[in-house]
Amino acid sequence: MDHTARTRYGRITEEGVAEVRARIGRQYPIREPFLRYINADSIRHVAHGIGDPNPLWTDPEHAASTRYGRLVAPPALLYGVAWSAWDMRRGEGLPGVHGLHAGDAWTYFRPLLAGDEVRAVSQLVALDERDGRFAGRSYMQVRRFDYFDQDDALVARCDMSAVRAERDAGRERGEKSGVALARYSPEDIERIEALYDAEEIRGSIPRLWDDVAVGDSIGSVVKGPLTVTDMISWTAAVGSPHVRSGQFWLAYRRRSPRIAVIDPETGIPDTIERVHWDPFMASEIGMSAPYDYGSQRGAWSSHLLTNWCGDDGHLTSLAVQYRGLVYLGDTLVFSGSVTDRWRDHAGGGHVECEIQASTQRGDVVLKGTASVALRTAEGVLPVLPLEPEALQSERRRVS
Repeated sequence: MDHTARTRYGRITEEGVAEVRARIGRQYPIREPFLRYINADSIRHVAHGIGDPNPLWTDPEHAASTRYGRLVAPPALLYGVAWSAWDMRRGEGLPGVHGLHAGDAWTYFRPLLAGDEVRAVSQLVALDERDGRFAGRSYMQVRRFDYFDQDDALVARCDMSAVRAERDAGRERGEKSGVALARYSPEDIERIEALYDAEEIRGSIPRLWDDVAVGDSIGSVVKGPLTVTDMISWTAAVGSPHVRSGQFWLAYRRRSPRIAVIDPETGIPDTIERVHWDPFMASEIGMSAPYDYGSQRGAWSSHLLTNWCGDDGHLTSLAVQYRGLVYLGDTLVFSGSVTDRWRDHAGGGHVECEIQASTQRGDVVLKGTASVALRTAEGVLPVLPLEPEALQSERRRVS
């Protein structure tokens, strides 16, 4: 039996596009988040899932000695509230049309602390046609997530972008360009492990705004070589909109038939999300091999910045673009530098950074910018919750 003939992928139609456009601006509360309660367990799972040993997340005694007095959630935890929610796709439209994570633009008004409860609301904010090299006609779809705490105060906002493209077109015009999958000698692995050993977590040593200059490095963080285990760790930590089991998987597949793809060897319908670990599914959309989650790269970017700013600093914004793909076996190095510094209207110190991530092949697979609030020499700490939009308009630049 030709099992592959039973799989019918979604198409981009004028009617489908019109339906999506009609939903722009409509709010959809996230009712089935993977994470809702911020506690030692959820914080630890996310820290372990992204490989971030910062004691602010993982050591209750250390966290108790900081300005927060309790464990702090890494910024990456917010992916587990909305990106992975079972109802995240509600209102998304274009069923069966593949979505490739393209970028995230985060604003963090305050950190989440152990004991908090968080909820999210989503809305479509844009759908723009683009002519993609990868899959012909495609659209850039932007969804905004607003995150609120137990007091209904705005905690964070993310504008999350995805390229929507037909899977058949991706397979026909895909990136099977003979990308050589990574191979490593024992010496190569030792060099990568040395990069892990060199990672600096600023922690309780204050990073003073006055001591930071434009052009300063913000250090580096290495991730990889990327394995299926990394995918498992990520989904175990923050969840997934598509990974379901038993009755839940059957109900999801019946409600959204095009969410499943038939395995040609077994005839079993399985999730499209296996593009991240299954060579067959990756080839179905024209990729050379299974590849990473874009959200992982976003999470790893925040790891770089929280390492650098220390316990007293606060990551206020992070905007990243995911360029190309990171295949199984690839190794990433995240790095960056300071590009601007200023004081806000209250005398608080801020810096802007450019960041990027490169593979062992030298391919730049992430570029972005971030803003960080730092303690000043006068002892002025970032005031939380911050109002970054107001601060941007009132900032006083310092050369």
